[in-house]
Amino acid sequence: MILVIGSQGQLALSFKKICPNCTKFLSSQELNLIDAQNIYKNLAAHKPSYIFNFAAYNQVDNAEHDEQNIIINSSSVKIIAEYCKDKDIPLLHVSTDYVFDGAQGNYLEDDLANPINEYGKAKLAGESFIQSICKDYIIVRTAWLYSNGENNFLNKIQTQFSNQDNLKGAIDIIGSPTSSDSLAKGILEVFKKLEKGNLKSGIFHFANKGRVSKYQFIDAINGLLSKKLGEQKKGIEQMKNKDFDLEAPRPYDTSLNVNKFEAEFNFIIPEWETELSKIIFEL
Repeated sequence: MILVIGSQGQLALSFKKICPNCTKFLSSQELNLIDAQNIYKNLAAHKPSYIFNFAAYNQVDNAEHDEQNIIINSSSVKIIAEYCKDKDIPLLHVSTDYVFDGAQGNYLEDDLANPINEYGKAKLAGESFIQSICKDYIIVRTAWLYSNGENNFLNKIQTQFSNQDNLKGAIDIIGSPTSSDSLAKGILEVFKKLEKGNLKSGIFHFANKGRVSKYQFIDAINGLLSKKLGEQKKGIEQMKNKDFDLEAPRPYDTSLNVNKFEAEFNFIIPEWETELSKIIFEL
């Protein structure tokens, strides 16, 4: 059985559409990652063969001062890793491009991690716990995750498209937009290789291919939505990240190099524009 921690996030909802029959999803009510003393016991009650941790605290600005960021992204990950080590089962954990400082871009898996905000620091600490504790693990770093569901970046821009005359986008924040459907398919490929027992532990980057600014990403969404809805494109104001007055600092360019994932799993990851077109077509 695959035990998936986090049942309501966009990745879990995408994985539910394609996951093996032997998959069980746990909500935050069923496994409360804030309640550290009960995590191990709760996991043991399910007797999983694999654990996939899709849960995360991802409110980047609130993470600057909210202790739940550290508990969910770091402390609870340590307990999950200890359980997997004790029971000798593989752990797949989803991490983030925000472990990098953004000075370089096109990051490889073994490039220096140097997070510049509290969210990235907590996620990196979670990675470190897994690497130091687990015998069998896969860490998948992803970036700019979106879907055709609710409470994500695409949904936010779609709402603004419907309710505002103009949109705004940062020209100095660069990354790799990734649909949760793409990532779910990638994780399924990881599972297939895990099942065969011939996958070495390690870190892999998974993002839709390409490097784009937030402004360019919003502009692409804008054009596709206008076609989909038969409405005029909105004007987009070019902004600097500092103009948004965000609490947490943002790395400049966290685009991810995905060559290692494609080679290891013989899986061609779609370009970000192709995947975005597909997701908006399905809205």
